[in-house]
Amino acid sequence: MRRPCGPAQNVTATNVSCSDARSFARKVANRHVTESQAISLPAWRTYNARVGRVSGKYDVRATRANTVIRFQYRSGGGSPGRSCDPNHSGCLDPNAYDDDCAGRSGDGPRYTGPVRVLGDDHFDLDRDGDGIACDIS
Repeated sequence: MRRPCGPAQNVTATNVSCSDARSFARKVANRHVTESQAISLPAWRTYNARVGRVSGKYDVRATRANTVIRFQYRSGGGSPGRSCDPNHSGCLDPNAYDDDCAGRSGDGPRYTGPVRVLGDDHFDLDRDGDGIACDIS
C-alpha cells in the first residue's frame, strides 16, 4: 500500500518504512541525481530510478521488485555557492545527516532555531506539527 511520508506528502513509500524512504530520498537528492539510472547507495540494494522534471523540481520514482519510493527535490537552492535544504526556511545544510533544535536534548552535529517547514520534515524538528520547527510549544 502506498502511503505519504511527510506533512507535505512529497515522499511516498510502498513496502518500505517512511523513515527509510525519507533517508533514501535525502541521499539521492544529496547526490544530485538528475537523470534516470540505477542507483546504488551504501546499505541499500540497487534501485531503478526514473527521473523527470516537474515545475522546476526533479521527480524521482525509485523501484526494486514491489518496493517503490517516490519523491521530489530541487537541485541546489539558496544563493550561489551555498546549498540549502528546500524543506525548511532559512538555510539548513542538505548534506547534514542530522539537525537538531538548539537548546534541546539532540546530539547534533548541527543545531537550528525556529524555521518554517516547507516540505518533508525529515529531521523531525516540528514535533507539534504546526509547521514551525524548533518553536517552544
